[in-house]
Amino acid sequence: MNRVRIFFLIAVLTAMFSGILFAQTATELRLGASPISGTLRSGEEIWYSVRIVENGFLVIETSGTTDTYLEAYDDRRNPITENDDGGEELNARIEMFVTAGASYLFKLSAYGDNSGPFRIWAAGTPIPAATELRFGFPRREISLEPGANHWYRVRTEERGFVTVETTGEDFDTYLEAYDSQYTLLEENDDGGEGLNARLELLAEPNQILHFRLRAYGSDETGRYTIMASFDQVPADTDRNTERSRALNIRLGEAFPVFFHNPNESRWYRYEITRAGTRFMVQTRGNIDTLLSLYDNQGNLIADDDDSGEDYNALIFENLNPGVYYIETKTYSDAVGRCTLHAETR
Repeated sequence: MNRVRIFFLIAVLTAMFSGILFAQTATELRLGASPISGTLRSGEEIWYSVRIVENGFLVIETSGTTDTYLEAYDDRRNPITENDDGGEELNARIEMFVTAGASYLFKLSAYGDNSGPFRIWAAGTPIPAATELRFGFPRREISLEPGANHWYRVRTEERGFVTVETTGEDFDTYLEAYDSQYTLLEENDDGGEGLNARLELLAEPNQILHFRLRAYGSDETGRYTIMASFDQVPADTDRNTERSRALNIRLGEAFPVFFHNPNESRWYRYEITRAGTRFMVQTRGNIDTLLSLYDNQGNLIADDDDSGEDYNALIFENLNPGVYYIETKTYSDAVGRCTLHAETR
């Protein structure tokens, strides 16, 4: 056996036995049991383990005045997620979907050079029963009690945009979207009208999406209406993904922009005929967009990320007569849709 193979075997065995060692020395957190108290020294790491008997959601949380930091791992010490201040004040909190028969490890430490007392506990809830939302048929005037979660789900038949939103007065709702494996996709607080939540996601054919609705504050209660709608993705007949295929944009019109693929640009053009024209172009929608403005020779004049509302882009420039090109794309290679608006002053 050559040295490379021996080294590889030693590395595998070391990782395997270190995982076993951590699992054996970690303090077990039992679901629903009383919190465990302790004291964290600066730079110290304390390990905990949790055994799962049924599929559901697991919450690991600390309390106290110490700034805590939590990391979650599977039983082979592969990292899953981490959290700093997700609990009350400076406490850490992790919530994640877990599967029956699995064990999970959690590493607790003090953030930075902090130290002090803490309490830690684990709580679990089984997979909730979800109410089916039919597209275009709202469920009206539903009462939500303090601390309660209401679960909904939709199923798509084709590729398109799924929008789920609440309506109601003076009730601050919060929405989270999950895939069929309960992986968190997106979350929203006030994306709808007033204090209402709104989520829009691009879904594939025969996809199941789950939505969890709660009040923004744990002690809030109120009534809400929830509705799901579906918009089919139109065929990409323009293919204006290059400057040579830019589409003419008209002032004052909400021009629909669809991003069918990650890292995709959409190009538009407008001709300025009067000297000293103040030209404004912006995106509107629920997706994080980028805008760039070029002259007829391809020279960059201006670009923008988040000068508009809710991660939308906005460019406002004083331009001379000529043809100008507008490139819009999404941040972090997202797919989705927005609208493009232009005007002159």
